[in-house]
Amino acid sequence: MLKVARRELGRIASDRYYLWLLVVLPLASYWLLASIFSAGVPRDLPVAVVDQDHSTLSRQIVRAIDATPSMTVAARPGSIEAARALVLENQVYAVVVLPFGMERDARRGQAPAATGYLNAQALLPASLIRRDLRAAVATVSAGLEVRGRQARGEPPRAALARFEPVRLDYHTLFNPRLDYVSYLLTALLPASLQIFVLLVAVYSVGGELKNGTAGSWIEAAGGRAFRAAAGKLAPYALYFTALGLTMLAVLESRLGVPLGGSPALLGTATFLLVLAYLAVGLALAVWFANLRLASSATAVYAAPAFAFVGITFPTMGMPVAGRLWGELLPLTHYLRILVNQGIRNAPAGVSLPSLAALAAFAAAGVAASLWRLRRVASDERYWGRR
Repeated sequence: MLKVARRELGRIASDRYYLWLLVVLPLASYWLLASIFSAGVPRDLPVAVVDQDHSTLSRQIVRAIDATPSMTVAARPGSIEAARALVLENQVYAVVVLPFGMERDARRGQAPAATGYLNAQALLPASLIRRDLRAAVATVSAGLEVRGRQARGEPPRAALARFEPVRLDYHTLFNPRLDYVSYLLTALLPASLQIFVLLVAVYSVGGELKNGTAGSWIEAAGGRAFRAAAGKLAPYALYFTALGLTMLAVLESRLGVPLGGSPALLGTATFLLVLAYLAVGLALAVWFANLRLASSATAVYAAPAFAFVGITFPTMGMPVAGRLWGELLPLTHYLRILVNQGIRNAPAGVSLPSLAALAAFAAAGVAASLWRLRRVASDERYWGRR
């Protein structure tokens, strides 16, 4: 195994593609994702306000909208048609219309409506704007109601109590800042990692067959398939595990994600995630025995994986086929451990089934590959396929 590992380190040093797959592209993807989500939440999303009333109340609502963290009043068109053109040109995400006679109707107690038109094609901005727009208008409305009651002689506390006799006391768990670093970035970074682990495994093993060097690889391992596989993949297992642990450290120390739970369990899970994808890559490379086809299968298996792990779309809402495919991805089980141990600070026993699943992926991938590896590495008919 040591002889094979030394041989593999020599291959890494002599092939420039390893520099891209091991260093340049993984670090670049980490940096890109962290840069996108480092702000935590989207801010200052542009909206247009059509103020047809031009009253004190309408100006107060405009100021309240502009004061929200998610919105900025980017345009004040004079008509709904002009505002609609801004939406179609993708210059604003929403249009708020404040109708004629708004302040007059509010003073008469007729409850005028401020109308919002949202571009729901952009689902995330529409959701944020809908929430904050409702809160901004409700705040202004509440102020009017309370001031009206006080003007009629009610004490301030009584006016507040009558306006909101029952209050909701809610507490946000596990992501108190409500940002996308804890929600998405902690899942996207491992999703990026699994792609590169799988690609490197397929390229490393498939390259031996494509270049016709599989015979010398097996010979270096003394003819033992397990030693050949273990020696070849060991450098990548150590490297990507270190990269994954560095990823977790950066999430906690630089991006403020509260990774509590069991550090030992998180470290073990990261190591098993890497082993699982190395084993899957080994299986793809030896069973296809064709680097091009194995690389295509890697793209099919790894690239859309994030859609099935239950982070952005809950697995409970997926059809059976979607849930089954998610269970066949090591990334799904790793993210369960990361969320439970790192963010929810759950007991270690909660994550043991997911940890066992990762170990099973690694063991099954290697076991399914050894017989095939012995065959394709010793039969020249499988060499040189492109």
